[in-house]
Amino acid sequence: SQLNRAQIKHLGHPSKDNKKIGDRHSSINHTSQQHLSESSAKTKLVTQQQGKMKKHHSQARKYISYHHHSNHHNNTQRHRRKHWVLNPFRQEDEDEVLAKRTHNRRRWSHVFPLGEAEFKRHAGPNWKSLCQPAILPITIDFHPSPQELQDRDKYRVKQYSVTLPSMDETHYTSHTELLDELVLQRLIQDYQIVPWDIIQQNGRRSDAAENILQHTLSMGHKIQRLSYNPSQDSVDVVQYYANFAENENPQTCRYYLWSALRQDYVSVSQTFTKYTSPYKWNEVDMLISGDAVTSIVEGMRFPRISFVIIPDQFTNEKEESDYSTKFQRLLEYFAKMQPKRESNKIEVQIYTSSSKSPQDSATDKKFVVDLRKRNTEKYEWMELVHDSNCDTRRTFRITIQWLVAVAGKIEQQAQLLQRRCTQYGLKLVSVPHFSCLRSVTMNPFAVPIFIPVRNEDCVNNIEGAMTTEFDFVYDGNHMSDPNEIDCIDGFDFVVNKWSIKKRKKFVPARQYFHRSGTLFARFVRDARGCAIVILYLNQRHNGGDEQLLDTARSVFNNVEEFIVNECERVKC
Repeated sequence: SQLNRAQIKHLGHPSKDNKKIGDRHSSINHTSQQHLSESSAKTKLVTQQQGKMKKHHSQARKYISYHHHSNHHNNTQRHRRKHWVLNPFRQEDEDEVLAKRTHNRRRWSHVFPLGEAEFKRHAGPNWKSLCQPAILPITIDFHPSPQELQDRDKYRVKQYSVTLPSMDETHYTSHTELLDELVLQRLIQDYQIVPWDIIQQNGRRSDAAENILQHTLSMGHKIQRLSYNPSQDSVDVVQYYANFAENENPQTCRYYLWSALRQDYVSVSQTFTKYTSPYKWNEVDMLISGDAVTSIVEGMRFPRISFVIIPDQFTNEKEESDYSTKFQRLLEYFAKMQPKRESNKIEVQIYTSSSKSPQDSATDKKFVVDLRKRNTEKYEWMELVHDSNCDTRRTFRITIQWLVAVAGKIEQQAQLLQRRCTQYGLKLVSVPHFSCLRSVTMNPFAVPIFIPVRNEDCVNNIEGAMTTEFDFVYDGNHMSDPNEIDCIDGFDFVVNKWSIKKRKKFVPARQYFHRSGTLFARFVRDARGCAIVILYLNQRHNGGDEQLLDTARSVFNNVEEFIVNECERVKC
């Protein structure tokens, strides 16, 4: 994400070398009209050329690997007649399709050794590239014409302006530097720069000669044009959304993954969508431009790393008081991390075992950390988010999240936090961030184990044993999505009356974390008090450490055996 400023400037303005920069395509995806033609041809040829299949077997295999199309379009448009239908057994027809210029075909074309010529000879997926994925090129040489962009049947247009503060009130030295940072954020989200010479070829006037700061970026179905408006001292953003990218049906993929806990294959599923969900570009641009009110929020798809402080086990009040003192030292360290112009006091209420039950964190608190060592360096920053209170019987969560920073500086901050906690005598453990989110199936390589328990008394006994028998500690109440769970039949989760698809409402779920840092247990209860117990590994901490994995397996087996015995006892 940290590109050289000169590179962006070079890509955004006319240059004779830019013609080679944007040469790319996709080896898998194609436009919907091509797919419809190919799909119709395939259906027709299967009935008419069965006797010739052996002769043309190799070409058929080549076509099938090249063909990829959703059932949704097949069902809605299969009866439409075409003036020209692709014959996959005729080389001339295949060459004609491959020669067409579309965004999806050009997006990846540089990754082939001989460029377009290499791709044209070998249609279909590049299996080597799938095994060792290529990096998305920074530029693309395909851009719709101005007439297409203004066609309301093809694109919807949205625009907004970000009013800029005075440069002395920001951390940027010029508007060029600020605009480059906005471009970098879009490159991180898989946009590609459209060079000026490509835009000019499509009939749009170039403003480069007038020294207007402007960049055009494309994702195929989403196109953005960013320009600096000197008269209004603002950045104007025009967004084009392709109409064909609307109402795409999500695809669910079910597969088996090896479970390190069960030592067996477990069925898991993931839902995929062809196009990305809406992104809060307006808020991101305001935040980066220096808006003091805006902060990083969900929906910005920002990178983050999360940690948990596991409290000590206390046998008396003095040990509990010592833990509180150690935690106070951590708060003092947080205060020193804040900018000097802000209040250096971190207010976190500390609760002890004198209260009846562990107190949940009501909300999150956050502050900005300036990552520069000197003011002359490029402005980079991160946000440190933490629980609003600390309970000696509950974990304390800390998250580092960022938009404008290099990975090396974030790693330094994470290592420094780890060293400080070790110095203070606090146990800090790295955890996946989805462990506090609504779905524990967010990671496609995670293998959560779901155990349904259909008796409230049984659930109460199991949850109580987490802390008394199995050395778990309370990790807080996290909202959970029961719709992501397969085994909800027979459970009484409340249906959201506003949902057209009758989806279940999110429910608060109490979660526990094993003191070894290896295993989570979440209790998702329905309206009757029955629960689905979800057990999953903390891969961030375990990694490939066999000793930690053995600990996790041992705890899991003991918990699972306890659940089975409890269910048999009450016959649920």
